[in-house]
Amino acid sequence: MLQFSTQNLLTLHAYGETSESQKQTLVGEIAANPELHQNLMELIKAKRQLNAKMMSPSETSIRIIMNHSYRTEHLQEI
Repeated sequence: MLQFSTQNLLTLHAYGETSESQKQTLVGEIAANPELHQNLMELIKAKRQLNAKMMSPSETSIRIIMNHSYRTEHLQEI
């Protein structure tokens, strides 16, 4: 079984990617070390800030990419 560091578990948990056994491990570690709870809260805060700043490409950029893809589609068959 793969072993993860506590910091990796905190990061995985902040993104909702921990298994049930990993969650149980993390709960136990947080109970023993309240500083880990603070670290988890900081990770979640950073994740929210990053999500708030996420940007999408402009419609013009998408159109240019799609046009290029259409023009070069036949090259993929070679």
